[in-house]
Amino acid sequence: MIKRHEWQFCTALLAVVIFFCCQTVGYALTYDFVGPDAKKWFDEFVNHKNVEMGGGDAGWKLTKDGLTTDNNVATGHQRIGFEENWTDYTFESKYQYLKFGAHKEAHLYIRWNSQADNYYFRTIGRTNGGGAGSGYSIEWLRKVGGGDNEGDITDDKKIVGELKEKEIYGLRGEIKDQTLTVEFFNDNKWLAAGEVKYPGPHKTGGIGVGRATAEVAWQYLRVNGKGIPADAQPVEALNKMATTWAKLKRP
Repeated sequence: MIKRHEWQFCTALLAVVIFFCCQTVGYALTYDFVGPDAKKWFDEFVNHKNVEMGGGDAGWKLTKDGLTTDNNVATGHQRIGFEENWTDYTFESKYQYLKFGAHKEAHLYIRWNSQADNYYFRTIGRTNGGGAGSGYSIEWLRKVGGGDNEGDITDDKKIVGELKEKEIYGLRGEIKDQTLTVEFFNDNKWLAAGEVKYPGPHKTGGIGVGRATAEVAWQYLRVNGKGIPADAQPVEALNKMATTWAKLKRP
């Protein structure tokens, strides 16, 4: 009788644990460009029905390092993204600089509508308005019809440090209503980078990546939110936004 009660108690406890796990762990759409299915995710990304590249952009390829740009670091922007009817969502990416040019830019686009109309943030080898070598910062930039509106999220050396080739960095955050919150992966940990009010007109959009004067490789892109299809990759709670991830998890 005791053993039966113990078994029933253990079963009930297991059910409770599973219930709470299901309530607190969400799943995200993850384009994994270095895992065993890298070719599948690469093909799905670059052949998305709404994919678009910037004018003259070319050279996107899959390498052992992930979704990789060409190696001509003297060129300007090289970008790719796709449009979707996504509103508020969380997003995450990890990448590395394979080769530096002058400005060392790696871009993560959010609420992408087209190559001329998008909103993004980036690690960059200069402060906003400064030239090459003026410092390292994380910037936000709104692009509408090819016009730019931009500013620093942070130029704190404790967050960005000195960018280096062949080291893993990351950008992640949340776009919610008019607010963009950003974290930066550096020295093997996520650091709160800052928050800005979203000044753009776009209430919906997809996601994309880009670079300027640098060869960059992305390991993965992850998005999570209402209307975004999930795969089997569990999300990792943001340092300052665990509640947000829980709110945006799949039912």
